[in-house]
Amino acid sequence: MDSSDPLITFNEEGNCNHCEDFLKIRIDYINQDIENKKPLQDLFEEIKKKGRGKKFDCVIGMSGGVDSSYLAVLAAEHGLRVICVHLDNGWNSPIAVENIRALVEKLKFTYSSYVLPWSSFRKVQLAFLEASIPEAETPTDVAIQKAVHDTALKYNVSYILSGGNVASEGILPDSWHYNARDTKYSYAILKNAKLNRKYFKSQKFGFWDEFYAKIIRQIKTVYPLNYIAYDKHEARTILEGNYGWKYYGSKHGESKYTKFVQTYLLVVKHNIDYRRATLSSEICTGTISRDKALQILENRPFTQQEIEEQIIFISKKLRISTDELRRIIKLPPKWYFDFPNNFKKLGLMYDIYRFLARKEKTSNF
Repeated sequence: MDSSDPLITFNEEGNCNHCEDFLKIRIDYINQDIENKKPLQDLFEEIKKKGRGKKFDCVIGMSGGVDSSYLAVLAAEHGLRVICVHLDNGWNSPIAVENIRALVEKLKFTYSSYVLPWSSFRKVQLAFLEASIPEAETPTDVAIQKAVHDTALKYNVSYILSGGNVASEGILPDSWHYNARDTKYSYAILKNAKLNRKYFKSQKFGFWDEFYAKIIRQIKTVYPLNYIAYDKHEARTILEGNYGWKYYGSKHGESKYTKFVQTYLLVVKHNIDYRRATLSSEICTGTISRDKALQILENRPFTQQEIEEQIIFISKKLRISTDELRRIIKLPPKWYFDFPNNFKKLGLMYDIYRFLARKEKTSNF
């Protein structure tokens, strides 16, 4: 990590706050013993117990990526009755769609597609893009949460299984990816674009929606990949060898828009290279050396030819000219703290929730 995070701090030994937090706190929430299967087995047994008398034991949000795909495989191996939910925001790569289809069929899971209304969603995406913030993908991130929670509520399911994991995602600065559930922040961005809040309705999932789902209805989100010694590279090998799964080119490359945002837009606008966070997490868990990570970072995450093709595709999809998209890309960078937000209030509320969740041993991410 480096000063591309404007809020980063370093101690006297030269270690940044992210690695200190990871090594002192987050690493305790992952199982690093490859032989210890009991934590995952106990978790899945509890999920089955809660699912008795219901149609499904749990909900899994599927993107077609490595983490959610491997999570689905683990759930199938342990006999869970799963309803897989995929958010269709109009940007899915064909490879990701095929990955989901093949997995769902082979694992014999129920599948549900949550389709966003493109006419309004396109305008919301443009509003966030023009806000010039790192959270250009917040409309999708929050819509995913709405999709899986709405499905859990519909079928009275007690557990949502997430592919999020500390091993490869334990480090992610607030300044790079602010809380997607802060509706005050999202509404400020819509107001800045002179866009009515009604356009955000189809993907809105704010704190009080989450409060109802988690506290009133007692729906728990758990992270099974933290219950095993998770190796993303090994998981990919298993998926490719046993399930016909195909790689989509880069982290989050299962979405064409996410790939554009994370491999190009954030790099040239905010000097944010998401690989730094992923590689830093892997260094802390010992799955890669720092020298190897620095070697990887010597190469840019994109080629100019690829970006030119993406700019044409993205602008056409958003119904703007390529000149307009280039203008937006060149706008000065902004951050979440440049807009009205509920950072302090939500921080306190989530601290209380995490404390209660840890006491119940239901959350570890």
